[in-house]
Amino acid sequence: MTLISLKRPSASKPYSTSDEYRDFVNSFSRAVNRYAKECSDTPAVNIIEEPNQFRIELAAPGYSKKDFSINIEKDVLTISANPEINEDVENNIIQCEFGKGSFQRSFTMGRSIDSTKIGASSKDGILTIILPKREEAIEKPARTISID
Repeated sequence: MTLISLKRPSASKPYSTSDEYRDFVNSFSRAVNRYAKECSDTPAVNIIEEPNQFRIELAAPGYSKKDFSINIEKDVLTISANPEINEDVENNIIQCEFGKGSFQRSFTMGRSIDSTKIGASSKDGILTIILPKREEAIEKPARTISID
């Protein structure tokens, strides 16, 4: 009994436009799958703009603050993690829907960020990084100028 039969296109069959279209669509599908695989181990982030600062929230369940490293070089903020893996726990996992592996995320900061005042905290699986705005980048309220 044959479960699957593979047929190869014959060399005499001309290449049709439907084949070109199928290949074109499949190339997108392969790109999406490749992107999803590359991003599956990268934690998700929220970037929030507030009046005086930006806030980056990075979802990192299972990581402790000692697992993280945050660096700034040439206006690029880099968050990385190299967690210690507990082999006893890893060997007993039955189902794993979030990983705890090494990762690195980088963000280019604009000129509006005061990089000397950046701070970070970690609570409940969320790493929060505060990026204060420079004084000149903070939006000033509208005002009326009196004429003398």
